[in-house]
Amino acid sequence: MTRAPLASPNPAPPSPALSAFLRGIERRAFVFAQVQCGADAVAEAALGRAMRSFKAASTTIPLSTWPAAFWALLVAQEELSGGQSDVPELRALSSGPRAALLLRMVAGLDFPHAAGVLGVSEATYRFALQRALQQLGEGGISYAVLGALRERLHRQVKTLPESRTASLAALRAAVLEDAPEAPPPVVEPVSPIWRRLGWGLLVLLGLGFAATFWTPAPVLAPGGTEALPVEAAPPRAPATSDQVTHPDYAQLAAPGDEPVAADLALLSWIASSESAGNVGARADTSGSVPPEPPVPDDAPTAFQDLPQPQRALLVPLAGAWPGLEAPIRRRLQSNAAHWLALDPAQREALAARMLAWDALAAAERAQRRGPFAAWQALSQVERERLRAVFAERAAMSPEQRQAQRDEFEALPADQRQEWWLGPEIGAGFAQLRPLFAFVPEGERTALLSLLRALSPQARADLALLARRLPANQRESLRRDLMAAPPAEREALIRARLER
Repeated sequence: MTRAPLASPNPAPPSPALSAFLRGIERRAFVFAQVQCGADAVAEAALGRAMRSFKAASTTIPLSTWPAAFWALLVAQEELSGGQSDVPELRALSSGPRAALLLRMVAGLDFPHAAGVLGVSEATYRFALQRALQQLGEGGISYAVLGALRERLHRQVKTLPESRTASLAALRAAVLEDAPEAPPPVVEPVSPIWRRLGWGLLVLLGLGFAATFWTPAPVLAPGGTEALPVEAAPPRAPATSDQVTHPDYAQLAAPGDEPVAADLALLSWIASSESAGNVGARADTSGSVPPEPPVPDDAPTAFQDLPQPQRALLVPLAGAWPGLEAPIRRRLQSNAAHWLALDPAQREALAARMLAWDALAAAERAQRRGPFAAWQALSQVERERLRAVFAERAAMSPEQRQAQRDEFEALPADQRQEWWLGPEIGAGFAQLRPLFAFVPEGERTALLSLLRALSPQARADLALLARRLPANQRESLRRDLMAAPPAEREALIRARLER
């Protein structure tokens, strides 16, 4: 393995990818925050704190999960959860349903990503969104009014005043340069005399109101008894159906994989320098939970076609099941099959992990989801390869492990990001990068899956094509590859290369 130069003692320059990401999202993020809390200064301050938190987190999560992680950090800002919108159409909504709606209207997130930002299942998010729309409808806000509001907010994003865009650019620069956070604006305190008088009046009114409901307690006769008040029962664990439909079921069902996923980029970089045959150690998974049982490629559309034990677990979704997208049905059926394969002790341990996970802050859950999402995108062969490298590192001395990490951390930030794609794609992604220029976020996952299914030679040919073709022809090539049957894609690449 070629050793990279030692890192300079001077601070590393900001990552171009991070700078471009913040520049591309700051306008929408500001409008989202402003509509949530109703105050420009508060919105910008909350945005600044979210940017600083995201800058620290961005080095430990794959680039593909940056949008969801950023929005989760912004939504979690205290000022936004307690603010009151100044948009008349949305005043009837509390902050939670309003955030759910704005993640669609302003952030432009699809259902799975918006649900991930809020830390709920997609079915739960859809239901919450439906309730919010119903609540607005009861207040006289029609779909036409909401459509006009959406267009107005989009225009607001594009036409922010020059002074505001300059302020956002200065905020971004300060975050990237690690400049100290500006102190919050000083609010002139209210005179304590008037405040004390106000509180005193409220206390007197409260006492007078309470007195109207007070009746003396009966005197207990000599030798009499009185029943003690019943203690509140401790909070119960979520029902089995709630556990099976938990949005992070896959991650919590595989606790042994999370530490491997957390170091996915480092492990991919190490594995790329070793042939698959040279990876000797194999991770010991004998004590972990059973692997997910095989699930049909297409989960039944009709709820009654599911096996009866799975129906019993998924019964709360019986009415919504036909309307769920096929990947969601497959995931839920996989969760149910996995749960049924566990013994009672394993189910209890999984339920305990869910309770501990749900107690975490939403921002922390979002940050931990990122590496695991990248892990799930890998092929089974790549996962086994990285588990083996992880086991090899565990057998090293702390000094050897740190030396490997220091060498990896000395790489440019953008190059480290590429290794989140795994050892197969990460090794040559720099040459494939032109193929991903201007690709919509919603299409990146499908394109990455396409790349993983190609042979190494086909990926090398595609990288050569990507460098040769101008931007408009690269877009045409992407469309043709996505439309072609998987078995014909490599032939298509060879034919284009021979032109």
